[in-house]
Amino acid sequence: MNFGYYRPILQGFLFLFGMVHMTAGIALTVLPSSNVAVNQTMTLRCELEPNPTLPIVVYFEKRNSISSSPEILCSLEPQSGVCKNSADDCRIRYNASCPSDTLYIIQVKVLQTWNGQSISCRTVYTKSELVVISVKVPVTSVILTSTPSPVITEQQINLTCTTSYSSPPANITWIKSSVDISSQASYRTEENQGLHRTISSLLITVKKEDNRKQVYCIASNTPNVTVTSNVQELDVLYIPEVRTTTQSPYKVREGQTATLSCAVTDANPNTGITWRWSKTDSPNTALDTRASYTIPNIQRERSGKYSCTASNTAGSSVAVTIDIDVQYKPDVKSSTSSPYKIIEGQTATLSCTVTDANPNTGITWRWIKTGFPNTILHTRATYTIPNIQRGRSGSYSCTANNTIGTSEAATVYVDVLYKPDVKSSSSSPYKVREGQTATLSCTVTDANPNTGITWRWIKTDFPNTILHTGASYTILNIQRGRSGSYSCTANNTIGTSEAATIYVDVLYTPSIEERNVLVVNETERVTFTREIFSNPLSDVLWLDGRHLLESETSKTSETSVTTSFIIQNARCTDTKNFTIVASNELQRNVTSQVELIVNCKPMPDINNITLGVSDDTGFTFSTTVIAYPKPSYVVLFENSTNNNGIWDSMTVNTINNFTVHLNKTTVNQADYGIYLLNITNSFGVSTIHVYVVPQRKPNSPRIEKATCNINNAKIEWTSSFNGGVSQTFFALAILDQQKVTRSESVKDRGKNKIHYTELQNLQPSTKYVFYVVAKNKHGNSSSDKIECTTLQETNDQTAVVAGGVGGTLALVILIIIIVFLVHRRYTCICSIGFEKRNRDNPDKANQEASHYTTMAEQEQSERNMYDELSNSGNVNQYEAVLMKEREENTRVYEKLQHTNDKRDEDYQNVRTS
Repeated sequence: MNFGYYRPILQGFLFLFGMVHMTAGIALTVLPSSNVAVNQTMTLRCELEPNPTLPIVVYFEKRNSISSSPEILCSLEPQSGVCKNSADDCRIRYNASCPSDTLYIIQVKVLQTWNGQSISCRTVYTKSELVVISVKVPVTSVILTSTPSPVITEQQINLTCTTSYSSPPANITWIKSSVDISSQASYRTEENQGLHRTISSLLITVKKEDNRKQVYCIASNTPNVTVTSNVQELDVLYIPEVRTTTQSPYKVREGQTATLSCAVTDANPNTGITWRWSKTDSPNTALDTRASYTIPNIQRERSGKYSCTASNTAGSSVAVTIDIDVQYKPDVKSSTSSPYKIIEGQTATLSCTVTDANPNTGITWRWIKTGFPNTILHTRATYTIPNIQRGRSGSYSCTANNTIGTSEAATVYVDVLYKPDVKSSSSSPYKVREGQTATLSCTVTDANPNTGITWRWIKTDFPNTILHTGASYTILNIQRGRSGSYSCTANNTIGTSEAATIYVDVLYTPSIEERNVLVVNETERVTFTREIFSNPLSDVLWLDGRHLLESETSKTSETSVTTSFIIQNARCTDTKNFTIVASNELQRNVTSQVELIVNCKPMPDINNITLGVSDDTGFTFSTTVIAYPKPSYVVLFENSTNNNGIWDSMTVNTINNFTVHLNKTTVNQADYGIYLLNITNSFGVSTIHVYVVPQRKPNSPRIEKATCNINNAKIEWTSSFNGGVSQTFFALAILDQQKVTRSESVKDRGKNKIHYTELQNLQPSTKYVFYVVAKNKHGNSSSDKIECTTLQETNDQTAVVAGGVGGTLALVILIIIIVFLVHRRYTCICSIGFEKRNRDNPDKANQEASHYTTMAEQEQSERNMYDELSNSGNVNQYEAVLMKEREENTRVYEKLQHTNDKRDEDYQNVRTS
C-alpha cells in the first residue's frame, strides 16, 4: 500500500474526527476521541517526524495518574511495512501494525477501569503528550422492590427503584398504567469509584380500581437510551362474584362425562379460591371443591339439581344452580340362550328385547355378526337363519337404538355342530425306503365338537379291513408289497369325515434277475434278457468290461423293467462275462454278470511261425488257442505221426482259452522241416504250421513311405522275419548313382513293426532314390526302392545347404559305390533263393512270406469288445490270461532269436537241391 499517497487525506480525517496530542518529534492521535463508551474500541496512532533517529522502537503506555509508573501496552519495531519482534498481545490482542517508519497503530478496547487514566506513546528519544481517557458507563439496570402484597383497599404500599452504577448519574421516571407519577417520588444518589447509583422511593394508597394496575420505573443517563425495571402489579383484595357456564337443564348421555362449571367473574384475591358443589337434595354433602365438577360415566340415577359457591378471604359467593337430565340408550337382553347349539343344515332363530330406555320411543334394531360389524344382517327383534352352515358359527349381537344412541350389544354365540374335516399331514406320495418305518399321519382340520374323535385307517383296495384307530399309522420294516393308497377318516358325535388319502411309495434298490450261463453256437444270434426290479426305476448299462455296449433310461412307471442286449453274430471271442449295471436314486452301480459261452472250433492266435534255430540248442514254442469245448491236439512232422521227439503239453487258461507248449531240447539236421500242430474239437479243426529252419540273413524290409523336406527326408518301413537272430536297419539315399547319404543304425522293434529314420544333408529340389537295408550276422537284405523329391529351399536356406553339400561330396561317392556292389550281390542271392524255394514248395514259400500279414489281419478282425473287456481289469481269469498270451505271441520270434543260424542255411540248401 502506498501510504504517502493517502497521508493528506488521513491527516484531514484526523483533524476532523480525532484529537492529536503532539510534542516535539512525536504525536499521539486517539480515534474517535478520548471520550468513549465502556468496551468501545479505540484506535491509537503514534506518528514520528520524518527520518527518525535509529534505532526505532515505539512504546504505547498507560498511567493511572501523572505521577504513577506507566504500563506498557505494546512495543513496536518497523520492518518493511510490518512489525517485527512484537509480542502476541500487540499483534493479536491490539491488532498492531507498522505501515511505515513514522506511523504505528494499535487498537484497544476501553474498559471501565480506564476512566480518568492517561495514555501516551514514546521512543527511546522522545514521547508524546498524555491523553486522559473519559469513559462513559451507561446505566444497565433498574430494579423495582415493594412491600409485601396483597393489600386491602385504601391501604398504602411502598415501592423503591434502584439503578446500577453509571457515569453520569441516571434519572428515574415512575409509571402507573401509562401515567407518569414521578412527582410523588423521592430521589437520592450514591458514589463508588467515580460511578453513581440513583435510588427513588414511592408511597401510594391503593383503591379497588388499582387492582391489577402495573407500576414500574425507567432509568437513563444517555440520550435516547433507557432501561426499564421489572413491573409490579397491584393486588387489591375483595369477595368473589360467580356465574355458571353450563346451560340448565344440562342434558347428558348416560355413560358420558358430565362437566358442570362455575367461574368467578370478579374477585381479589382470585387465587386460593375454594369451591363447593352439592346436590340440592343433599346440601350438607360436598361433592367437589373445584370450579368444575366432573361426573365421569354418569348414570341415570345422578339426574337432579346441583349448585356451586366460591370463597376467598373476603367471603363466599351466592350459589348458582344447574339441573342435570341424564338420558340413556336402550338396555337390551337376548331371549335366546347362549351358546345356541344347532346342527349344520337346520334353521336357527335368535331374539332380543328392550328392558329400559330414555327416551323409550322410536326404537330401531340391528343384528350383526361380531366379526363383520359393518354388515347389517337384520333390522327386527328376531333374526332367523335357515339351512345354517359351519361358516355361520360365531357371535351374533343385537342392538336397539333411540335418539340418544345405541344400546350395548346383547350377544348370542351360535355353535354350528358338524362332522370332522380331515387332511393328511404326510405328503402324498409318501416315499419311504424298503425296510424303514413309515409313519402316516392325519389331522382334523375342523370339527365341532372337536373332542371324542375316533379314527379309522384302511388300505383303499381292502376297505373292510381296519388297520389302525389312531391319528398316526406306523408301518415297521415296510416292504414293497405295502405300496398303495391308504385313507384315514375321523368320527365325532355328528358324523364321519370324508377320507384323506395318502399314496405310499415304497422305494427299493435295484435287483437284477439271475439266470444260468447261456451256451450258443458260433454265428448264432444271441439275445440276453434280464428283468430289473427297483423303485424308482433304474437306468441300465450293458458293459463289456469298461466298454459301454448299450444304455437304457427307464421311462415307465412300473417297478420292473426287462432289459436286453443282442449279439447278431456270436463269435468264439464272445465267450465272456458281460456286466449289467443298474442305478436308481437309492443306489448306484448294482451289477450282475451275464455269462456267455460260444461253441466254436479251435482258433489259434497264430497259424504260421518260422523258428530260426542253431545246432544243438533246441527250441521252445507255445501258442494260444480259443475253443469250446476243450480241444485235443496232435503234433506231426512232415505229415507223419512221428513228432521227432518233441515234448508237448496243454495248459487250460480259462474255459475256452488254452496254451499248447512244444519243446525240443536238441535239434539236428533231421529235425529241420515243417511241423503240423492239429487242434480239434467237435466243432472243427485248426492247423498251425511251425517251420523249423536254420538261422539265416533277415527277410527284406518293406519300405512304406518317404517324406522329403528341404534338406532331409523321413523314411518309414515295416520289418520282416529277422532270420532267427537280432537285426538292425539303415537307410540309403542315392542320387545319380554318385551321391549317397546313409542313416544311423536303427534297432529292430519286432516283426511287422513300423520303423523310421531321417536322412540329413540332402540337396533341395532334388529327386532321390531310397532303400532300407536289414542286417544281421548272417547277411543283409534290401527293400525295394522308393523315390522322393526334396522341397525347394527359401532364400535364407540356400547358402547353408550349398556349404554342406560340398563338404560331404567325397564321402557320399564312396558310399554309393560300396552300396551299389552290395545291393547287386544281395539281389542276386535273394532272387536265386526265392526262385528255387518257390519251385520246390510254392505253398510253403507263400505261407512263410505271408505269415505275419496273416497275424496282423487276425488281430485286426478280433479287436472287438472282448479285447476291451480284457484290458478293463473287470474280467474273469480265463479272459485276462487269453489276452496276455495273445500279446506275448505277437513277439514270439523275438524269444527264439538265439537259435542256430547255421542249421537254417543247411536246411535251405537241402530243400532247394
